[in-house]
Amino acid sequence: MVDSIEESSHNQIGNVSAEEMDELLVDSDGNDVENLLLNSTGSIGRVNFIGLSVDAAKKYVFSDLDVAYAFYNAFGRVNGFSIRKFKVGRSEIDKRILWQTFVCSRQGYRIFRGVDETNRKRAPKPETRCGCVAQIRVHIDVGRDWWYTTLFQNEHNHELVPPTLSRLLRSQRRMTDQEIQRMNDMRDAGISTTQIYMQFSEQSGGFENVRFRRKDMYNQIEKQRQLMESDVTETLKYLKKRKKLDPKFYWSYEVDNNGVFRHLIWMDGKSRVDFEVFGDVMAFDATYKKNKYKFPLVVFSGVNHHLQTIVFGSAIVADEGEGTYIWLLQRFVEAMNGKRPNAVITDGAKAMKLAIEKVFPDAHHRLCGWHLLRNATSNVSNPKFTQQFRKCMLGDYEIDEFEERWASMVNSFGVKNMEWVETTYGIKDMWATAHMRGKFFAGLRTTSRCEALHSQVARFVKSGYSIKEFLHHFRRWMGLLRNNKAEADYYTSYGFPIMQTQVQALERSGASVYTREVFYLFRSLLLKASSVIIVDWRETLCSVNYDVRKYCELTRKWVVSYWPGSSEFRCSCQRMESFGIPCVHIIRLLIYLQITELPESLILKRWTMKAKEAHIRLEQQGSLVGDGSYESRIAAMNDELEGLPFAACGDLSDFKDVMEWVRNKKAELFAKHKKNREGSSKSAGEKFKTWTVATSKEPGDKKKKRRIRCSRCNGIGHNRRNCRRGDEHNQMESGDEGGSEDDDDWSSQTSEEEIDEMDFDVTIANQKGKYH
Repeated sequence: MVDSIEESSHNQIGNVSAEEMDELLVDSDGNDVENLLLNSTGSIGRVNFIGLSVDAAKKYVFSDLDVAYAFYNAFGRVNGFSIRKFKVGRSEIDKRILWQTFVCSRQGYRIFRGVDETNRKRAPKPETRCGCVAQIRVHIDVGRDWWYTTLFQNEHNHELVPPTLSRLLRSQRRMTDQEIQRMNDMRDAGISTTQIYMQFSEQSGGFENVRFRRKDMYNQIEKQRQLMESDVTETLKYLKKRKKLDPKFYWSYEVDNNGVFRHLIWMDGKSRVDFEVFGDVMAFDATYKKNKYKFPLVVFSGVNHHLQTIVFGSAIVADEGEGTYIWLLQRFVEAMNGKRPNAVITDGAKAMKLAIEKVFPDAHHRLCGWHLLRNATSNVSNPKFTQQFRKCMLGDYEIDEFEERWASMVNSFGVKNMEWVETTYGIKDMWATAHMRGKFFAGLRTTSRCEALHSQVARFVKSGYSIKEFLHHFRRWMGLLRNNKAEADYYTSYGFPIMQTQVQALERSGASVYTREVFYLFRSLLLKASSVIIVDWRETLCSVNYDVRKYCELTRKWVVSYWPGSSEFRCSCQRMESFGIPCVHIIRLLIYLQITELPESLILKRWTMKAKEAHIRLEQQGSLVGDGSYESRIAAMNDELEGLPFAACGDLSDFKDVMEWVRNKKAELFAKHKKNREGSSKSAGEKFKTWTVATSKEPGDKKKKRRIRCSRCNGIGHNRRNCRRGDEHNQMESGDEGGSEDDDDWSSQTSEEEIDEMDFDVTIANQKGKYH
């Protein structure tokens, strides 16, 4: 109910003389009314509310209703009750407020809505209304343009809250604009809400000094989300902003016939430059539950010249169907100006395979070795078979020898006609080392780098994030990933490795060419060079062929061809072609010929310090670095303001001056930015329906109840952790499960005769941690 009162009845001091006005400026006790005027919420701090009587409180006048509310709220905090706004009286002429009532929050009674409370699933909230009559009413003095108290009723019919708990009363809890901004800044940095609340407690001297609850922070976060436009609109605005800051930023999306968002792919300028340099080999995999819609996250990754994982692009898709991956790869090629990878590593998903065949028809497709071993275990359920299968997959065999070993294995285990065995054998050129020799994969043979990336992303994003929030925090993770690359650049350029071999000229040549991590690999090959010997050589018209064998093991032979005119080398093992680093057989010949510098033909630029030489200038341009001016300005202002509160609070006069200036300047800036925000919000962009929640991996799949199945023995009702075959299997597969952060490690090896001791993945693992 709203009352209306004539304006003239309250304009008691209009048309008075100057002498009468001076008399009105002094109250009945002779006090100057100006000293009792509270002209801002900040000025309330000078009022001592402890022991303040009702009569004394009624003498204060207020510049506006907000100050009057703050005054009564402060009075309630000291006396242990919460307040709320109640009735207002408006002018019948222009409808402006002439008076307003503020009441105790326990005024009135709960309204019964006719709901059966006995069958509620959630317990009803406690009843707080008890008909309390405590209230205050303020009227406007039109002539003076201030508000004065006409009614102050302070009788409560309930127990008042102790002063130590009054901070928890509803009207006493509030987050200031500065606290909200600090909370948002910390959330943007990935700090959890609980940790933020603890930070406020530390800065305030304890939880008892924090003016809000943790629940209030969650409410504020949800309020901000509700004030935003739809997640799709916010996402598009975010992407457009990124594009404005980074002209090379690329993004594309797809909607269905109903206007519902389904797929989104994006990559920034630095990722596109990385693909230009290191995009010869790419791996990609999908993971779930990285956003509140449960959409799979697809990350396209590779390896740089520091042997670190880099991200070429990312995507969020509604499903993992063939059509989805075709659209995704087509957009990827479009973003990379038509460039396609020469080799791709995936987990073997059928949809991925079909899409790669159509979009990357010339790329070598390699299947993840870890997934193959897992499938071998689950389909054959014999650890000894898995062990032999692993030898066939990784063994350094000639093709004829591989075929003989495969036939012997499937016959001895009686699995020759098993469907999985036949299917896997049919695609042996996608996983067997013998059939992939000479194809460059940059040392990658598993998607463990992808798995490691997904694990790292999980530390930065939460499953409840909206797409816009996900993109923001994903960018933070990318920044950390690139910082690791910057540190590797520094360690490569700072200092020079100590020579540790007996062929220091050749070692020094490698150290001056390769990045630090790749040099460590090269040096390990120098140390292994003594394990092979040159046993014979033959001259041809243009080249010389050298026979190389292992020391005291003459069963295997490799032929290294050398063309003196062009300083070219080629080995029958083809590891130079596969890994981009000279094999131990070629290095042995370099030592034999007393060559002191690595020939250009043996240096693959992607592993050198000059790999990105032509693109460094692009990376250093502001368009690729991004706009850090906003954050820089905040940091600069924080530095400038450091110590100001201590200096200003030392003297009361200084405190008042600084507070007054801050209040005025803050009000001015807030009003300015509020106007700008309102203006920009009117120009709405594209309007789409929101994202749908992903419920299946393939379109049309129905969700089935999942049964627990052991990945070791294929049994139902238990998992690999409590499998009875666990001990035996662990001995066979030690180190094969999972991937480390920056390598694909198969640390459990059989004899060197069976496994290629030059495998790049194993070498990476051996060199891990050289300078980090």
